[in-house]
Amino acid sequence: MVISPHKFTLMDHYFDFNSSLHGPDHTYRVMCNSYILGKRLKFVRESRLALCAAFIHDMARKHDGKCTMHGAWAAEEKLPIFRDLFLSIGVMPDEIEEIRTAVTNHSLPEELHAFHDYYVTTAILKDADALDRIRLGDDNLKPDFLRFGESRELISFSERLYYQTNGKTDLDFAKTLEVYASLIKT
Repeated sequence: MVISPHKFTLMDHYFDFNSSLHGPDHTYRVMCNSYILGKRLKFVRESRLALCAAFIHDMARKHDGKCTMHGAWAAEEKLPIFRDLFLSIGVMPDEIEEIRTAVTNHSLPEELHAFHDYYVTTAILKDADALDRIRLGDDNLKPDFLRFGESRELISFSERLYYQTNGKTDLDFAKTLEVYASLIKT
């Protein structure tokens, strides 16, 4: 999958709630985690869709507290705004529903059945999001809740990614990917 990181620049006004926990920095890390996890799993198509879902997954939050509805709100309100962006990177029109399902379900406690057509994309997004829970403290990332063994292998990487990107004022997706590349070399 070829990514055009400059197409995925987040603006503060995309977010309904100004948050340091669920804002652009977090979103860029979840996008990066989606990309890496999908690549490791060899799910190229699902990785692209999960990355798109990650781009909008927290944009419709109204607060930083526990909320099972923010995924559905993002799918309803933000997906139509960014649909053309997603199509421009190779997402097919019939795959938009898969992105919608992943975004909606990322904030729900229930899991899609493993045989559901959109399970892999949704599971990549959920694990990528969970991997960034390190920002909330060590006991918030629960390895047993991750869906893929490859996700558990990425825990130390995601922790290093967080510490390398947290609080950077000039962070964008391209810079997050650069940090990713530098961490892979070490």
